[in-house]
Amino acid sequence: MIVKRDRQNLTERVLKTVRNYGMIKPGSIVLAAVSGGPDSVFLLHTLNALKRKLKLKELIVCNLDHGLRGAESAEDSLFVGRLAKELGLKIIYKNIDLLKERSKELSPEEMAREARYNFFRDAAKETKADIIATGHTLDDQAETILMRIIKGSSLKGIVGISPVREERSLSFVRPLIELEKEEIIRYLDGDGIPYRIDSSNLSSKYFRNLVRKEVIPFLERYNPRLKRVLFNLAEHLREDFEFIAGEKAKSRSGISARPDGSVEICLKDIVVQPKALQKEVLRDLLEKAGGSVKKLSFRHWKEMEGLIRDRHKGNSVDLPGGVRIMRTDKALVLGRPSLCSGWGQCEIDSVRDLGT
Repeated sequence: MIVKRDRQNLTERVLKTVRNYGMIKPGSIVLAAVSGGPDSVFLLHTLNALKRKLKLKELIVCNLDHGLRGAESAEDSLFVGRLAKELGLKIIYKNIDLLKERSKELSPEEMAREARYNFFRDAAKETKADIIATGHTLDDQAETILMRIIKGSSLKGIVGISPVREERSLSFVRPLIELEKEEIIRYLDGDGIPYRIDSSNLSSKYFRNLVRKEVIPFLERYNPRLKRVLFNLAEHLREDFEFIAGEKAKSRSGISARPDGSVEICLKDIVVQPKALQKEVLRDLLEKAGGSVKKLSFRHWKEMEGLIRDRHKGNSVDLPGGVRIMRTDKALVLGRPSLCSGWGQCEIDSVRDLGT
């Protein structure tokens, strides 16, 4: 059995993480996202043990069964239900069948994530919760950063999983982000705390599993502290990204919607900005135009930079998601190609400001 000192050490480290990042305010209603796996089970037990110290108004369990693993995922949800009952906690549960849904734009993993976070938002609204706590660990952070580096990513991607992410009146927090999965497993096994194993985490068809089981162990031969190094990298880069995001907010007044549904920014508002800020502004424009930011390549970025430098109106670049960016006399305009013929010069007075 794990000694009391070790148990207190892990709990105190979670408490320190929560306080260092300002994750939870006194009087909060916290939804703990629990799948039944070791990380989320540890998260629930730890938050339950810290309820008084954190001065929580209420701790509630939420669980979503995607229906992707049939009877196995149903058993996971039953396990979570029993755990919530043992701890005397309320549970919000939902079952869906993602196998019946198909998407050309999203992978099954992306669909599952989208469904999960939509469920979290609905559960928070139902329970009046202001915080959703997930069981992401230091391992998850390291895997995410490495995956994005391998596949290619911008600064925003390499920052990885944010310890705290604000979304209107709701906060998503990761209290376990500074703990390694190995020490969590050791804690649970040593104390005889049961948890479930997701069989999909063992499949080599998922890129994350290959990174976890093959790439990271190989790289750890050269740096045993690789996961910690990647975590620290993300923390340093987050400071840079937050600065850029702050500067971007100051320049958003130049982004406008046109009557035909396209969006634009006057060249004089973007050409004076540093390249790092130009990219963030263009990213916002593409999102507002309905394009796919995730599929932007390095070539797309260079071509958009060329449009900013180029003085010839009418030049354009096709972007992911069926969106085209075109240079007019005084603006960069993004929209569906069918709208191109009507794009003229920048007329700020006739459009609605999207900067707020």
